[in-house]
Amino acid sequence: MSQSKRFIQQLSVNLLNMQRARVKAIDYVMIKVPSSFAPIPKERNFVQRQVLGAPPMSLMEFVGALDRIGEDPRPLGVILYFRGFSASAADLQTMRDAILRLREKGKRALSYAPGYRTLEYFVASACDEILLAPGGMLETTGLLSQQMFLKEGLASVGLEFDSIAISPYKGAADALTRQEPSKEGREQSNWLLDSIFDTVVDGIASTRKMKAEEVRHMIDGGLHMSDVALERGYVDGVMNEEQLVEHLGITKVTMWEEADGQVLLAERDFGSKYVGVIYGGGMIVDGESATPPSDMPLPLPFVGGERLGDATLNQQVRNLMKDPACGALVLYIDSGGGSATASESMASALAEFAKSRPLVVFMGGVAASGGYYIATPAHWIVAQAGTITGSIGVLMGKLVNHEMLQKLHVNAFSYLRGEHADLMTGESPFSKAQRKMMRGGIEHIYAQFLDRVAESRGKTSAEVDEIAGGRVWTGAQALEHGLVDELGNLQRAIDKARELAKLPHNAPSVLIREKGKPIGVQVAEGSPAALLKYVGNGVAQLTNRAQCIMPFEWRVE
Repeated sequence: MSQSKRFIQQLSVNLLNMQRARVKAIDYVMIKVPSSFAPIPKERNFVQRQVLGAPPMSLMEFVGALDRIGEDPRPLGVILYFRGFSASAADLQTMRDAILRLREKGKRALSYAPGYRTLEYFVASACDEILLAPGGMLETTGLLSQQMFLKEGLASVGLEFDSIAISPYKGAADALTRQEPSKEGREQSNWLLDSIFDTVVDGIASTRKMKAEEVRHMIDGGLHMSDVALERGYVDGVMNEEQLVEHLGITKVTMWEEADGQVLLAERDFGSKYVGVIYGGGMIVDGESATPPSDMPLPLPFVGGERLGDATLNQQVRNLMKDPACGALVLYIDSGGGSATASESMASALAEFAKSRPLVVFMGGVAASGGYYIATPAHWIVAQAGTITGSIGVLMGKLVNHEMLQKLHVNAFSYLRGEHADLMTGESPFSKAQRKMMRGGIEHIYAQFLDRVAESRGKTSAEVDEIAGGRVWTGAQALEHGLVDELGNLQRAIDKARELAKLPHNAPSVLIREKGKPIGVQVAEGSPAALLKYVGNGVAQLTNRAQCIMPFEWRVE
């Protein structure tokens, strides 16, 4: 970033703030919380915006909005309007952090909703007041996590998944190879859910001035209608949306879409170096990053979401290395892993950056397996208590389709040159000799993984192995095991990067937006052909090389 460009940016911010300051009063700002959060702002071109409209607010934009409102002396506070939403436990904590930070700056925060489920209530409990619509209810019934096992479903069409993992905890293929969880799978699922549940209970208790036992009693009590919830102090008011203005003693509530052009922009020292922020989200793949041609959820785990390619991230890192104005880098990881070779490639590029400038990692909803691997070059790792991380391990596998071809009356003949030329074909499972050979390969990669973690965390490989072997941890558990350095949010990671680079506290942070090419025709989001192509490519990515991928897609409701 050149000196002239930084001067222009500073001048632009000053001029915009002078114009915005002409609005004399802003009472309360209402933010309608979207049903789900993308971690960073989504980009849509002009044509997409005409067809699909503006993208929904991202988590980064939500946090930025609350921070700006907190810094502007005019707004009295915010009203967060919930109509049902889902997010990872880590993202929920990031929302709570932003709300509490707003309150620390003297602003009031209120939540309003026709009803609250447990995780919505967890976020809302960070507000000064929780308001509920008449006839609404608290559905604070607890947390639920489900896993799907497809072995029998695959067998019904003649398919089988054959895999080799470093340990039973590395159960990424369990969903395809088992009918039910393994003993190890149940064990770690329970310790994860216990940790997240404790975080939720303790969080509600701390901000609602309740004892943990009282929160558990509320949860075990099931559904609470509005009058009962008010009587028991679980909410602070029951009213219609139209009564909010009267309740607050103001004349107008300003929607964020309008307030965005009125609230002052954050003051930044554009004369200093900047902190680059790279978002690394999705399944780790060899090649370019990609985004799916539709936001529609797909039934197969891992293969339908966004992809983090080593070619894309490495180029972003190299560009920053060439820029003397970049003082530090924050890598925002939200990935359950993927290709072992791509993970090593990205870790190597990041290690080169870390030789000359501070590298800080922020772990979002998940930074596990390959997602943890690429964090190893960092000078400092920040995670939320509910982040899913660890899963240090390796597996390899392939889809066996011999029976399916027979059912379809398809006869396949192979001609081999080389004893193991059919190693990764789907015509037969791995032979005994092939399994031994594959086992040797994953043990080699696993040893390399252990060495990276050991060097990064100041441990021996043997010490890392005791908490590795594919075991998955929450951020709170990872802190206890020495796998992360502190608990906090993205802002804390950026502040730490400024601190390590000896930059001013208000040095700008810049989101690096270069990304891989999306798959399919982007105006026609949801095209079946584009979706099938995207999924097919994802399946291929999972079955043709060693994988550092977490045991399951973790979702709590």
